[in-house]
Amino acid sequence: MEIVLTQIIWRLAIILLTSFGVCMLVLLTQRWHGRLSLDHDLSSAQKLHSRPVPRVGGLGLFIGLLVATLFSYLTNGSSYPTTLWLLISALPVYFFGLMEDLTKRVKVRTRLIASFASAGLAIWLLHARLLEVDTPILDNLLSLPTISVLFTIFAVAGVTHSINIIDGLNGLAAGAVSIMLMGLTAIAWQHGDYLVVKLCLWGMAAMTGFLILNYPFGRIFLGDGGAYLAGFWLAECSVLLLVRNPHISTWSVLLICIYPVWETLFSIYRRHMLQRVNSGQADFAHLHQLLYKRFNSNEGRSDGSSTWIKHGLTSAIIWSLIAGCQLVALTAQNNSALLASSVLLFGLGYSRMYHALSTGIDQHGQPVHGAKV
Repeated sequence: MEIVLTQIIWRLAIILLTSFGVCMLVLLTQRWHGRLSLDHDLSSAQKLHSRPVPRVGGLGLFIGLLVATLFSYLTNGSSYPTTLWLLISALPVYFFGLMEDLTKRVKVRTRLIASFASAGLAIWLLHARLLEVDTPILDNLLSLPTISVLFTIFAVAGVTHSINIIDGLNGLAAGAVSIMLMGLTAIAWQHGDYLVVKLCLWGMAAMTGFLILNYPFGRIFLGDGGAYLAGFWLAECSVLLLVRNPHISTWSVLLICIYPVWETLFSIYRRHMLQRVNSGQADFAHLHQLLYKRFNSNEGRSDGSSTWIKHGLTSAIIWSLIAGCQLVALTAQNNSALLASSVLLFGLGYSRMYHALSTGIDQHGQPVHGAKV
């Protein structure tokens, strides 16, 4: 057992260092690729940084996960086929996300279709689709293969895009995914599912290598490619955990991932139903942006050295909310009623918090005339 643990630690360290090394290489060579890789658009509604920054940090995640796959192959590990198929499945959504990072011309619809393709590939290659979600009416529908496939595709694509939506502050998305993978790891470990444990650990290690350069100073960004890859990995680890362990409550996994999922659903409702605008249109009104706005006394943007502190504080506050959800999911994992109630309470708490933070701020995140922020 001690030897196996030592091997796992070494592999995690190498994956972390690989991800860090790739991200560092991107920073050191940006003079040659900066025309494509730097985020030059500092005026968009959702931008909270004041200088061009490379937005291809997803390369570190991808290469780190590729190294994890190579390790599994060289050691004849039982996780090799699953890791390989999972990484292959991620290619469509990662590729089109990376193309958006480099060209800024890939439409949201194209990236959404790519996420559907990745989710469909995962179902085909891994034979993993949701058959029940601890909700009687839905469970009856999911007994039909076509409904099960479509539901799984939409669920995976939804979580994939949800991470891109919360990717707006230094460390927020990568840290959030790492915490959620940690929650999945704990449940998988308790139920003896060491394959899912390994997949989650590989993802956390690759994410940490990137975080070293991203949090709190924001020297490199995940970009769309990195956010989609992180979201897809999280989504598929969740699906695999549920498929391989039918006795685990779906509500526990939903509670683990509830922050980005709720943020996405609420954003669609807010934009489409309340503001009557395209739900794919970027704005400055996500929860993390409003919280940052409260820290920022300079009308939503600060060019001073304190910017990274505000980024760091905002991300840390939201991480603490996510961590709280992990604790509840772990302690109540066998009580579906309590877990479902916790999901509802999170939604109510989120709505109250959002209302408090958005008072006096318009849909673009700017103070309403005469209102105090």
